[in-house]
Amino acid sequence: MEKHYKFLDLSGYAFTGKHAVIDLMREFEGYHVPHFAFEFCLLRIQGGILDLKTALVDDWSPIRSDAAIRRFKKLVKRVGTKNSRLDPRTWFEAIGLNYDEHFNHLFFELSERYLAELVEVSWKAAWPFAMADWSGSELLWRRLKRRVGFKDAFEVEMYLAPPDNFARATRRYLCDLLSSNVAPDTTTIVMHNAFEPFNPYRCLDFFDSAKSIIVDRDPRDNFVAMSLYKFLALPAAEFTKRYRVYRMAAQRNMKPSDQILRIQYEDLVLRYDEALARILTFLDEDKTVHATPRKYFNPAISVKNIGIWKSHPNQKDIEYIARELPEYCYKNAPGEVAS
Repeated sequence: MEKHYKFLDLSGYAFTGKHAVIDLMREFEGYHVPHFAFEFCLLRIQGGILDLKTALVDDWSPIRSDAAIRRFKKLVKRVGTKNSRLDPRTWFEAIGLNYDEHFNHLFFELSERYLAELVEVSWKAAWPFAMADWSGSELLWRRLKRRVGFKDAFEVEMYLAPPDNFARATRRYLCDLLSSNVAPDTTTIVMHNAFEPFNPYRCLDFFDSAKSIIVDRDPRDNFVAMSLYKFLALPAAEFTKRYRVYRMAAQRNMKPSDQILRIQYEDLVLRYDEALARILTFLDEDKTVHATPRKYFNPAISVKNIGIWKSHPNQKDIEYIARELPEYCYKNAPGEVAS
C-alpha cells in the first residue's frame, strides 16, 4: 500500500529567520527535516518544474513544450551529477547540488520515469527553434559537420508532451523523489525554499497535501545579518530597494489561504508560546507532536539575534533603512521571552 505524506515548505527572503523554524521543525516527531543548507530548487530554478508547467499546461505550444522538456533533461543532468576530479565529463555538467547522491541514488531513475510519463512520442528532425538554446561551440560544431557532408547535422530529438499528463506525473515524481531518503516513521517531509515566498500558491498543486511557512524579519536586523557576509553585503540604499521589491512582489500575489502561514521572526522568539500555537494549529497538529521542545530552537538563546541593528557601527545606515522602510520595521514592544 502506497504511503501518503504531508509536505511543508519553509521559506524566507534571505537572513530573515527561516533557520529558526527549521530548528523548530526538527523537534517535531515524524518530521523529516533536511540539513538547513540543503534547498530543494527543482521547482523554482530556471528550466525546472514551474517552467515546465508554464510551457506544458498554462501556455502550451509545440515550440515551448518541446524546448521545456529539452531544458529539463539538461537540468536533471546538471543538478544530479556529482563533480569528480577523476571524471572530466562531470567538470562540464555538475553544478554542485549532487541530487542523485542526496536522494539515495534514485534521482536519475525517477527523473527518467517522470520524463517518460510526460512525453507521448519523440522523433528526430531538423528543428530550427532548438538552435536558440545551443551554445556557440555546439552551433559551430554542427555547422562544420554539415559542411563535411553530415546531412543530419542539425537534427535534434523532438518531444511531444501533451498537457493532460502533467499534474498526475508531477505529483507522483515529487512524492517518490522527496520520500526516497526518509525514515519509515516519517509523516511530514519538510523542504527549504522549494516554493519561495513570492508566489507559493503555484507550487501547492504539485502535492496532494502541502503547506508553506514564510518567515520575515525587521529590515534593520536583516541588513546587519546580511552584512556579516562580505559577498552578500549591500549598501543601505541598494538593500532597501531589494527589500521593498521582494515584499511588493510577494504582496501582489497574497490571498487568503489555509495552506500559507506568514510569520515574523521576532514573534517566534519574543512570543514563543503564541507563535508555536499558531504553527501547530496551522499544521493541524496536536501539541504532543512537539516531542523535544527547545532542543534545537531555544527562544532564550535566539533573543540575542533581535535588535542587533542597535549595535551596528554605522547608525546612519540604520536610520536610512528605518526612514525608507518604516512599515516593515518591527514595532511591537520586545517584552519578555516566553518561559
